[in-house]
Amino acid sequence: MNSWQRWATGTVAAGVLVALVMKLLGQPLMVIGNILFLVGLALIVFGAICVLLKGHLFTGWRHLFRRQSRKDKEDLMPGEKVEVHHVATAKNAPIVVNAPARFGLISGTCYLVLGIVFTL
Repeated sequence: MNSWQRWATGTVAAGVLVALVMKLLGQPLMVIGNILFLVGLALIVFGAICVLLKGHLFTGWRHLFRRQSRKDKEDLMPGEKVEVHHVATAKNAPIVVNAPARFGLISGTCYLVLGIVFTL
């Protein structure tokens, strides 16, 4: 079992445990389901952000965000063009879904399903 799988399983188990404790304390199932659904949405957004961070969305824009105190002047000046082959190679790379993204997407989906089940 990978690290992200252990974290996802533990997080979902902790969420179910918290939901059962909330039910024992007298909270209605609708409230518990809504909380689980919102936590699931937040985890899915976290997973999507982790996927987008590896997407090379700003490749080719580095000449706009240069440091002023850079000593090597061989970098591109703001008016120069960026090599198209380099930008195309980086942008056409396969989508990278790393461990935090998998954790967020898997556990978020589980929380969404639990939230729907508890609401019904």
